[in-house]
Amino acid sequence: MAAIIVVEDNAKIQAHMVSLLRDEGYDVKAFGSAENALGILTDGVTATDLLLLDIRLGGMSGIDLINRLGADLLPPTIVISGEATIAEAIDALRLGVCDFIEKPFSDERLCLSVKNSLERMALQRQIRQLQQQLRQGQMILGESRAIKTVIDQIQKVAGTNARVLITGESGTGKELVANTLHQLSRREGNPFIKINCASFPAHLIEDELFGHVKGAFTDARQSKIGLFEEADGGTLFLDEIGDMDYSLQSRLLRVLEDGFLRRLGDTKEIHVDVRIIAATNRDLEQLVKQNQFREDLFYRLSNVPIHVPSLRERREDIPLLANYYLSHFCTAHQIRQKLIDADGLTQLSRYEWPGNVRELKNLCERLVIFGGDIIMAEDLPSHIFQAGPQAECGLLRISEIHPMPLRTFKTLCEKEYLEAMLQRMTWNYMKVAECLDIHRSYLHQKITTLGIQRRGGEK
Repeated sequence: MAAIIVVEDNAKIQAHMVSLLRDEGYDVKAFGSAENALGILTDGVTATDLLLLDIRLGGMSGIDLINRLGADLLPPTIVISGEATIAEAIDALRLGVCDFIEKPFSDERLCLSVKNSLERMALQRQIRQLQQQLRQGQMILGESRAIKTVIDQIQKVAGTNARVLITGESGTGKELVANTLHQLSRREGNPFIKINCASFPAHLIEDELFGHVKGAFTDARQSKIGLFEEADGGTLFLDEIGDMDYSLQSRLLRVLEDGFLRRLGDTKEIHVDVRIIAATNRDLEQLVKQNQFREDLFYRLSNVPIHVPSLRERREDIPLLANYYLSHFCTAHQIRQKLIDADGLTQLSRYEWPGNVRELKNLCERLVIFGGDIIMAEDLPSHIFQAGPQAECGLLRISEIHPMPLRTFKTLCEKEYLEAMLQRMTWNYMKVAECLDIHRSYLHQKITTLGIQRRGGEK
């Protein structure tokens, strides 16, 4: 039961607030002056989850009380006043209060603000706990049963030398799982080397993995060690293993069998002690049936399989992840901390997230840059409100985009930029058209062509 303190000198309003909040199930204490409330707020014993504070009080004002308590002692606070000046309201928000409610207020407005403030504070506490876990080496974020299963599997296998095959959709965090496996292993102080098998042609990836000796081919002017040798004593992470060229798979299999390899052009063998972790978003068993992946290599790699769930399979983690990434990017970009309101979190939780956690992370960075202090549902991209699978949304990152026709990519860029500008200027078409140096009629035409919609479908 949340503990709430009400500081209100109007006896009638105070009695109504206490009765209303107790009916909602809260533990409420009320005071008629800031001086009386100060003692309980500074006793170091009484827990206070939320402070409801009038500004105009006999004697010490609400702003004075906030300043006396300071950042260390001030609990989450909602300021309620009918006589506050604009300067006082701004001061209150600058000092970190959760909300500002003007009198007269409705019961619904007060209860919603209390509910949102308590939920926001609970999320911030979870975020602080997660940040502490990150500092202690636990890298996987989430409280859902699906992600806890993954964390449990990581903890059990990390201390062994077993090979691990990580599966899951693109953007679910397979590389993060691999990194955590290494950090929790006995090899933690040794190299963690990673390579994306899909990003190199067959002749180049062979050189990357095994290295070469001087004169092995035309441009081999000096010897070069491969990633296997770089990872000696540590871990080699083979990302997108399902895209490795079939002819190269037999060479990889040989190293997995006895730990010996040859650099290109060399006649002698080198022994390496490397733990292999592989990852793929493809169905390797199906590739085996299609003779696109060696069956013996599949069984060598998949000693211990770990499946990373999609974000759709762990929707209860979305509010926590969203607020964590908002906090992360606010810090990274040196912007005042921002939060998403309850309606916005509900919409995020309903979305299908084709790009999974990576897409959510990218979207949060976009919201930090373009959104207000409290990010509301109308600040979200129109994709979020559309039923069925949609393209990924968020800041477009060239290195993470799957191959697509140039025209499709240009359309995605244009739509995302235009939508962000509309949201940033609160859908003022004249201002947006002027900023983009285009005619207003052309702006309306682009909005229709690109399928950009405001919340509720209003163009």
